[in-house]
Amino acid sequence: MDAKARAKTTAATQDHLEVKEIIDDLIMTSTGSVALVVQTTAVNFDLLSEFEQDNKIYAFGGLLNSLNFHIQILVRTNRIDISNYVDYLRAQSDKPMTEGLKHQLEIYTQFIQNLIVQNDVLDKKFYIIIPYNPVGTVSTPNPFKKKDPKEKQEMSARQKERTIEQAKIFLYPKRDHILKQLSRMGLMGHQLTTNELMEIMYSIYNPEE
Repeated sequence: MDAKARAKTTAATQDHLEVKEIIDDLIMTSTGSVALVVQTTAVNFDLLSEFEQDNKIYAFGGLLNSLNFHIQILVRTNRIDISNYVDYLRAQSDKPMTEGLKHQLEIYTQFIQNLIVQNDVLDKKFYIIIPYNPVGTVSTPNPFKKKDPKEKQEMSARQKERTIEQAKIFLYPKRDHILKQLSRMGLMGHQLTTNELMEIMYSIYNPEE
């Protein structure tokens, strides 16, 4: 494929992406909106006692009631392959250990192998997206969806720089508030970096990999 054909392919792909750029750990969309993404841990609610469950519910209600700005909650579920882990467990059985420990290892290895055969092993990740809409934009940005190729809006370098600076002023206090509320729920959160955002975007648009 020559350079001209590659450029044409790249342009056609970008026409279908909501994400315009990722700058300073922030996502800028094709409409000029900006979004900050916080990834958070999770808890197994069913394993908590009734008292602990009530505390989590009240803490989550407190988070929602404290908001005076828009957020989006995104849950991504991916199937994962842990067959390599089974191979690792089998290799451990060749190492010196007591008969009792070896027997327990065999039981555990068989359990994991049956789990793979009978169920899909899923990995869930949880994100909170905080949007910033500068003057002139009306929609809440969703950087994880494809865009309408008819939507075209160019921005000068100076406008882009000013928008990012304004977005930081708007988003950073709200990020800190969300992180504080998550900690009250016993959860840990962090703002995704540029590299982490790029990895997520790549996985979204290249799911087969």
